[in-house]
Amino acid sequence: MAGSKDSAAVEAEYRRRLADREARLADARRAADRLGNLRLLLAAIALGLVLMPMFTRDGTPWWGLIPVAAAFIALGRAMDRVFDRRRRATASVAYYREGLDRFEEKWRQLPDDGADLKAGLRSSEDYADDLDLFGPASVFQLLNRAKTAEGRRTMARWLMRPASVDEAVGRQAAIRELAGDPDAREALVTAAAGEEPGAVDDERLLRWAEAGAPIPAAEVLKVLGIGLPPVLISAIAVYAFTGHKVFLLVMIIVHGMVFIATRGLIGPRADVLSGPERVLARYARLIDTIEGASFKAERLRRIQADLQTDGRSAGRQIRGLERMVDLLDARLNFFFAVSLSPILLWELNLVLRTERWRTLVGPRLRGWLAGVGQTEALASLGALAHERPDYAFPSFLDGPARFEAEQLHHPLIDRRQVVGNDLILGGPGSVLLLSGSNMSGKSTLLRAVGLAWVMARAGGPVAARSLSMATMQLATSVRIVDSLAEGTSHFYAEVKRLKHIVDEARAPQTPLLYLLDEVLHGTNSRERYIGAVAVVKWLAKTGAMGIVTTHDLALAQLAAELPAGRAVNRHFSDRVGEGEIRFDYALRDGPVQSTNAIRLMKSVGIDLPFDEVALPVDAVQREAAPPSEV
Repeated sequence: MAGSKDSAAVEAEYRRRLADREARLADARRAADRLGNLRLLLAAIALGLVLMPMFTRDGTPWWGLIPVAAAFIALGRAMDRVFDRRRRATASVAYYREGLDRFEEKWRQLPDDGADLKAGLRSSEDYADDLDLFGPASVFQLLNRAKTAEGRRTMARWLMRPASVDEAVGRQAAIRELAGDPDAREALVTAAAGEEPGAVDDERLLRWAEAGAPIPAAEVLKVLGIGLPPVLISAIAVYAFTGHKVFLLVMIIVHGMVFIATRGLIGPRADVLSGPERVLARYARLIDTIEGASFKAERLRRIQADLQTDGRSAGRQIRGLERMVDLLDARLNFFFAVSLSPILLWELNLVLRTERWRTLVGPRLRGWLAGVGQTEALASLGALAHERPDYAFPSFLDGPARFEAEQLHHPLIDRRQVVGNDLILGGPGSVLLLSGSNMSGKSTLLRAVGLAWVMARAGGPVAARSLSMATMQLATSVRIVDSLAEGTSHFYAEVKRLKHIVDEARAPQTPLLYLLDEVLHGTNSRERYIGAVAVVKWLAKTGAMGIVTTHDLALAQLAAELPAGRAVNRHFSDRVGEGEIRFDYALRDGPVQSTNAIRLMKSVGIDLPFDEVALPVDAVQREAAPPSEV
């Protein structure tokens, strides 16, 4: 059974941290309430000072509004700091509660299962569904801690697109460092947190940053935007002091023409930017956190270096855009929009400033956000390594196909119940014939092997005491789903998947690791046997290595069809007692000697005369015949 005493220590650490963060959150909430009450009191005092002259017939009390206003502004700034403390504490509490949910095997209830990411990454013949990478009770749901859209996408890409061995090894060093630094992982989560729930969505911001069309005549508009407002204000002053209208009327006409002419050009760009200041603030905090960390791993230090452009911090440059967008959003205030905004050509001037930022900095933005996403993905895998210290980082071997694991188990099964098994695959051209009754654990072992490969090539730890594997490609046929919409039967869908595996085996560049679950079980037993034997023998000739599970006891005789040592039979067994079938999920040598279909039917109350049913003559002959006669 997987698990260790160290995991109990990590769980205790999380509980201590959670209690501390809950205390901080309660303190921040009390401070926010106190400051809010003080601001209400100041507002009441200000109202009294405004109304007092009505009774005293003396305007002197109005002078008291100056210190009251100053105190009100100071309290507002103090509240901003308190709100930031509350935001961070709220994010920390959520982070450690989710961590404890993972210890208590409640992680399947977490809302982010990555199902929305699968469609954009999958191919027609991938292993995402076979290995439960996305969706409810998925690997993504177990792993992901990223709070940005790019972080989620990065985690999904790493699961679906295997990295080179050099890249995976580089990630391992970074993941080990982050695994030993819970404060750094927590800092990333709290930096990304906002008042609004959900991941930071950056798509609109990136589309704007990478837009190709500049504003036409931008330099002319810049001169008009800067020059016209002071001239108009001067015209208003001249009219106020002298009563001359001509200058004012001319300026109103010129100013109005510029304002109206630029609305169609400036308005859509302002609308695109309006709102992302929260996204910008969160990314700026994340980049500041990454840039300020003292990382040692080369992968993390490279990300930090990529966030510097000509000696300027990416976080500082994003904060510059954030300030401009914040000022731009002042136009959303009704009173400002109908008074000062048109006079100052507010939108025109700020959009021109943001356009200059976009021209100079915009092309780098995607790379900066990619660095943030990679750091979040590394931190997610670091959290897994920290929370599951019984997991091992794999070793990558040079040379031919090879896979050796100790106490390999499935990471999505409850750690308090899962059983680990030692597994060695026999090298190029070898096949492990895995037999066993229904529900004995065959498909689970296939998925455990596949997930170990996926996690290893992502750079993360694997659910095993140790794992050594060569550089191989993975192809699977485990969960076949028919499609009424496409007119695809179960058998045809499986044949298409086998075609993909055969094509992968033909590629000479990288050895293939294939996983076949109940191969061709969508057809009759005779053709299933012939097809399965032909496929496995051909795969063995190409040097592919794999595992084939079967209920068909005749298929276990395939070992005689291959060169000595190429095929190995192993099985999962079961025992019947007290009216039920029990499994120990322990892998044993040799083919299984019995199946449990009839026993299982009887155990659930289907008590029919099974003994009176005779096998067809062809089936009897095939069961008795050696493979060469079939």
